[in-house]
Amino acid sequence: MFSDRSIFSCAALVCCVIPAYCQDPVSSTVLRDLISAAVANNQELAALQTRSVEAKGLLRQAGVKPPLTFDVGVASGRPLGTVGEEEYSAGLGRTIERGGKRSRRVELAEVRVAQVESEYRERLRQLSYEIKLRYVDALSDSRKLQILDVMRAGNQRSLDVTKARVAKGDAAQLDQSLLEVELGRVDAERASVLGRLEAALTDLRRLAGLAAPLPTTLDSAFSLGPLDRDLETLKRTANELRPDLAMARLVERFGEAEMRLVDAEGRPDVAVTARYFKRNGQFDDQYGTTSGGTRTLLRDQDDILAISVSVPILTKRRNLGNMEAAQARILGARQRGRFLENAIPLEVESAWRTWVSTRKSASILETSVLPQAQKNLEIVQQAYQLGQLRILDVLNEQRRLLDTRLAALENLSVAAKSFAGLERAVGGEIQ
Repeated sequence: MFSDRSIFSCAALVCCVIPAYCQDPVSSTVLRDLISAAVANNQELAALQTRSVEAKGLLRQAGVKPPLTFDVGVASGRPLGTVGEEEYSAGLGRTIERGGKRSRRVELAEVRVAQVESEYRERLRQLSYEIKLRYVDALSDSRKLQILDVMRAGNQRSLDVTKARVAKGDAAQLDQSLLEVELGRVDAERASVLGRLEAALTDLRRLAGLAAPLPTTLDSAFSLGPLDRDLETLKRTANELRPDLAMARLVERFGEAEMRLVDAEGRPDVAVTARYFKRNGQFDDQYGTTSGGTRTLLRDQDDILAISVSVPILTKRRNLGNMEAAQARILGARQRGRFLENAIPLEVESAWRTWVSTRKSASILETSVLPQAQKNLEIVQQAYQLGQLRILDVLNEQRRLLDTRLAALENLSVAAKSFAGLERAVGGEIQ
C-alpha cells in the first residue's frame, strides 16, 4: 500500500465545497432582475399592455355624446319641366339619449379596463412562476457543475499520481483503471448537467426577452422563503391578490354592467331636428304688375321653420338575445368565482405543505446526512491508509458523498420550486 495523500485530493476538495452551500439561502437579486427584464422585454406582456391602452381609449370614447347633425337640401322642378318651383332647406338635429346609455357605456368600458389589467397581472404571475422554475433549474445545474468540476480536478490529479506510481511499480494497474473509470463517469455526468444548464439558460433568455447570453455560473442563492408565514394569513392574502379570482369577479361585474346597458338600450332615443325652408313658386298664366307698372307672372315666396321629434318604436324582444347572453355570462362568472373561492385556499394549503415538507427534507440532508457522509469518507480514507481497505472502497465512498451532495442540492432545488409554487398560489411575492 502507498501512503501518498494526493490520492485523496478529490475527496478533500469535495468536502471543502460542501459548506458553501449549507447556509440558509436568501432571495436572489438575479431572479428579480430577470423578472424585471421580462416586464420590459417580453412581447406577450407588451401585447397585453397595448390592449390596456386600447381599453382606455374605448373608455374615453364611451363617454362621447351623440354629435349634432347638420344638413342642407335643394329641390327644383326644372329637371321635370316645372319651371319656377324651388325649395331650399337647412336643418340642425340632436339625438337625446334616454335611459342613461352614456353612463352605462362608460361603466362597461371601465370594467373592461380593469379586466385587461387583471389579465396582465395574471400573465405576469404565470410568467414569473415559469422564470422562477427555470432559474432554480439553472442555479441547481450551475452548482452541480461546480461540484463536478472540483471532483473531476481531484480525480485527474489522483490519476496522474497513480500513473506515475504504476510506471515505477509502486501501484497496481487496477488502481489506475478504477480511477480512469471514475473520471469517465464524472465527465459523462458533467456533460449531461451542462446540457440541462444551457437549455435552462436559453429558456430564461426566451422568457425574459434577453438577447445576450447568460453566464453559466450563477453565484446567487436559492430563495426558500421565510418560515414564519402563517397558513391562514396566506389564504387571506391569496383571496385578495389572485388576479384570476379578480378576473372572475370582473366578468360578473361586466355581465351586470352589460345587462344595465342592454336595458337602457331598450329605451328609445329622441331625435329633435329644427329645419328652415325657403320655397319659391310661380302661378302659370296669372299676371300682376310691379311697382313700376310692368306686367309679370305672379310668384310666391315662403320662409318656413319646422321642428320635428322622432322616436323609434322598440319592443322588449329586440334586445332579448343580448339579455339572455348577459345573464348566461353572469351565471358562468359566478360559478367560476365560487369555484376559485373554494379552490384557492386548498391550492395555497397544498403548496404550503409541499414547501414545508421539502424544506424540512433539505434541512435534514444539509445538517445531518452530509456531515455524517463526510465523516464516513474520512474513516474510509484512514482505513485505506492503514491498509485495511482497497482504493475501490475509497472511490465508492467518494461516489456516495458526491451522490449525497447532489441529492442535497436537488432537495434545495425542490424546496425553492415549492416556494415559487407557494408564491404563485398566493398571487404575489412573500416577503
